[in-house]
Amino acid sequence: MNWNPGDRLTHRLNRDLGTGIVVDVDGRFVVVQFPKGDETLRLAADSKALVPLLFRAGQAVRDLDSGKRVVVDEVLDTGQIRLRDGRELSPGDLWPDDGDNNLLVRLTNGDVDAQEAFALRLDTLRLGSLREADGMGSFLGGRIQLFPHQLHAAQRATRADPVRWLLADEVGLGKTVESCLILNHLLRTGRADRTLVVAPETLTVQWLGELWRKYHQVFVLLDKKRLQDVERDHGKGFNPFDVHRRIVVSQEQLESKPQLSQQAVEAGIDLLVVDEAHHLRRRPGHPGSRAYRAIAPIAAAGRHLLLLTAVPLEDDVHGFYRLLQLLHPAEFEDEADFEARLSDGRGLPACTSATRRADIGGLPPRVGMPIDLAEAEGWSAQEELVEWLRARPEKSAAAKKRKAQTIRRALASPSSLAARAADMKDAELRELTAAAQAVDPRVEWLLEKAATWQHAKEKTLVFVAERSTLEALREALNRSTGLRVGMFHEDMSAKRRDIEVAQFRLSAGPSLLISTECGGEGRNFEFCTRMLLYDLPWNPIVVEQRIGRLDRIGRKTPVEIMYFRPPNGLGATVAQLYERLGIFERPLSSLETELRGVQEAIEVVAIGSAMTSSASATAGAELFEDILAQTEEAYDRVQQAAYAHLHREPYRPDMAAEILARVPPELEELTRDVVLAACRELGLFFEEHDGGRRHWIELDARARVESLPGLGSNASFLGTFFREKAVEDETIDYFASGHPLVEGLLAHLDEAALGRVALLDISEAAAGRRLGLLALYKQGAEFEAVAFDGKGRERPDWTERLTERPLKSRRVRADAWVSQKAWPNLIDSLGQDVEKRGEPVALAAFRAD
Repeated sequence: MNWNPGDRLTHRLNRDLGTGIVVDVDGRFVVVQFPKGDETLRLAADSKALVPLLFRAGQAVRDLDSGKRVVVDEVLDTGQIRLRDGRELSPGDLWPDDGDNNLLVRLTNGDVDAQEAFALRLDTLRLGSLREADGMGSFLGGRIQLFPHQLHAAQRATRADPVRWLLADEVGLGKTVESCLILNHLLRTGRADRTLVVAPETLTVQWLGELWRKYHQVFVLLDKKRLQDVERDHGKGFNPFDVHRRIVVSQEQLESKPQLSQQAVEAGIDLLVVDEAHHLRRRPGHPGSRAYRAIAPIAAAGRHLLLLTAVPLEDDVHGFYRLLQLLHPAEFEDEADFEARLSDGRGLPACTSATRRADIGGLPPRVGMPIDLAEAEGWSAQEELVEWLRARPEKSAAAKKRKAQTIRRALASPSSLAARAADMKDAELRELTAAAQAVDPRVEWLLEKAATWQHAKEKTLVFVAERSTLEALREALNRSTGLRVGMFHEDMSAKRRDIEVAQFRLSAGPSLLISTECGGEGRNFEFCTRMLLYDLPWNPIVVEQRIGRLDRIGRKTPVEIMYFRPPNGLGATVAQLYERLGIFERPLSSLETELRGVQEAIEVVAIGSAMTSSASATAGAELFEDILAQTEEAYDRVQQAAYAHLHREPYRPDMAAEILARVPPELEELTRDVVLAACRELGLFFEEHDGGRRHWIELDARARVESLPGLGSNASFLGTFFREKAVEDETIDYFASGHPLVEGLLAHLDEAALGRVALLDISEAAAGRRLGLLALYKQGAEFEAVAFDGKGRERPDWTERLTERPLKSRRVRADAWVSQKAWPNLIDSLGQDVEKRGEPVALAAFRAD
């Protein structure tokens, strides 16, 4: 359209601007002044969003001369406007009565939206209500498989305000998921903002990744470099918690920099999450460990507190008490009272959840699969190397410690020993190491099995203790089999490790991934067919961490744990000890206290001479028996769960159906429909892939909005609306609650005028047609639709027809309705009934029979 100064127009996509007047034409652009918001904008002259102002019969307008509200009676052929009071004025003497976007005024004026926009408004309200879904909706945005015991714990914890909760589920049942469900709920519902997650240093990057990949939450790692950046940008001593509101920090960092705890207190932490909280130890009458002293002041000053521990009450009453005391100091002032409470069987306050595997049921078993290669010559070469090392005398404690470490590396793999020049000064040692390295029977066995696993498309996670062992195995596999092998080690960047895991997950990816111990910390490899323990660490908790990567909630098949069992020597002794501990058949992660002496006992045996005659062997055997007895006693105690009944409202398997029934089955489909309809209305480009299971969405120059809340311009996303697909493929986005695109679109729609006024026709016959109003009301997340007939009576039957999906309505010509002389009075009359129930967020006049 050719615009001229003085022309009036409206912006179809931004009704909040009101009516504008063209003040200048500059080539392909027009300069428009919008008096309502006192804004002047330079807009593209050919934009379809710019609509010429045309007056219609029945429209409410303002007489610019008197300022009074009048109504248009007729638009004459001459272009003059005849008013209801009989006067005739030119269009330039009148101005639309925007009524501050009053819905009744818009409806009276025929200033209505397309039916598709109104349907989008209705679906957006429906989605907002559904996302709450009996309190469940705010927990459903994560890229996770839904397990009822986790939802149960999260909902229980968030009932109270503040939330101060101890998550003490058995290992592998998803305490981290539960804490993230609670965290995400508190942030999304506005109950918390400034958040601090404290975890062991080995788990901090994993926390960052989980929060982003699964919950769309952006946290920063407060490490040495980040602290230096804060000091450089804001000055020495500036509080880093005032710069970053969502932080992950290592427990070790907090311990080493006590001022960080004070700065966290000064900034005010809304939510503190402490992983591996059993490290927060405090003996009676003692100020506590460094970790305890670093956390305690933040826990006391903050509102919400989550503590995660796998240590059960049965196994560490004192430690459990200290954690509860951090949560509720007023409730737990005296440990003696706590112990008396346990003795009397009085229930714990509603601040704990401690689900056990027995409560879940149906978890696949661990299956230990020893690999016996008794006839392999390599075992004798390795045993000769190890016995030579053990026979060397060492006097000092430090030298004995180094000797034990050297023997451990020799058992792990001769290649790891050969890689350390400091261990190879002796010529005989070099010769023995080379001989053992040349005939390691484990390498030949793995080369033979690798091709079989690749052909069967089975995934195998191989754990090694040393990086040098990893490199040697990868080289041997590539040279002998040509197979592609994945790697995972601590010298890789976090991004590279993510890529290796993502490729390993793919059916077309490598069938083997070789990992050092960093793969045993927090990573989930439950999709693997089996795990191969290439060596056996002397710390059984490390072995448990390795196994825990596969033995997790959600796994459907037995956990195959393959390990090599040498025929003789120290390696055979370690394997036999672990078999007797039962680590290949049952989780032992809650028995850290009892298992703490295993490594020391093995070292006692290792640094002696031949095991049949050495006094150290006898001492080691006695230690083994003591450890086995203590571990079995503790395991029985935990399994009997003497205090399980003291936890309030524990999860039971019979709760599962009722919990999952509250998950709305249409949530994913409705989210997809709303997002894609919003994209159509706002001009965002999108295309469908993979039969509708994935979508590419772009916010670029083609869009009719420059930006969305929380998003800049030129944002693009490849993702899915379906949980199952999102869990299967973590390389794509999950378009669900919390995703920046979803939240940005919904926030825009919530504020925009789009889709708030419409004309609908659901009548089936000309005879008996009646006019009414449909009002949409919103209260918090809930909404209500009410249809009123011409006499102001509520009509539930019409409400049901007008709100069904998809919206079924004939097309309506606005001028055919609003030009009727009775129209303004009818809308005004019905509007009084509408407003008696409150102020509607959307309004539609309709015709029904």
